[in-house]
Amino acid sequence: MYSAPPPFSASCLSSSPPFPKISETPLIPSSWTPFSLARNPKLTGIRSRKWNTHSQKDEYPSVTVASPISAKTDDDNVLYSAAEVVRNFYGGINNRDLDSVEDLIAENCVYEDLIFPSPFVGRKEILEFFKKFTSATSRDLQFVIDDLSTQDASSVGVIWHLEWKGKPFPFSKGCSFYSLQVINGKRQITYGRDSVEPAFKPGDTALAAIRSVTWLLEQFPQLADRF
Repeated sequence: MYSAPPPFSASCLSSSPPFPKISETPLIPSSWTPFSLARNPKLTGIRSRKWNTHSQKDEYPSVTVASPISAKTDDDNVLYSAAEVVRNFYGGINNRDLDSVEDLIAENCVYEDLIFPSPFVGRKEILEFFKKFTSATSRDLQFVIDDLSTQDASSVGVIWHLEWKGKPFPFSKGCSFYSLQVINGKRQITYGRDSVEPAFKPGDTALAAIRSVTWLLEQFPQLADRF
């Protein structure tokens, strides 16, 4: 036997919530300073720009349009850093140059884009996905990197957004994570995951849904095995 849940309403969110209060501090404060390509002498020829948030008071930090670090080279002995591989990956997508992207992806790579129901498995399937993406979108639509991690040789985190002709594209903010390994002398992406800003933003309704699902699992823990 179990007790029925109390009647639920939006007011439940304001009284004794089962989760910590969410801070109203902006996720990206105006004082935050990201990684800048201009500070790295190895990375040249990449344009930088400022772009505005929805608020007129604050401004995003300097960002860069993703483009390849250097011209394509036949020197197979060059071992790029993890951050350089990921930047070249975005640069190849922006240039619609999938041939340059191919060697950056491991043969057995798994790529998850969370707006799709299942991951793309293997280099061939991943390239087919990006071929569809580049064919379906204008060349004026470009990935712009807001920040990326540079200290780890085997993993990279990226914050990015899309721009169309230099202007922010709606509902296009995203963050990605990549794992990399050195395979046959080349550092390649073995796993990737993209999380993109949703067009529909439920706000407090999402918290209410989480609360309801949590209560349901507490009453019927066996349901967790079905997820």
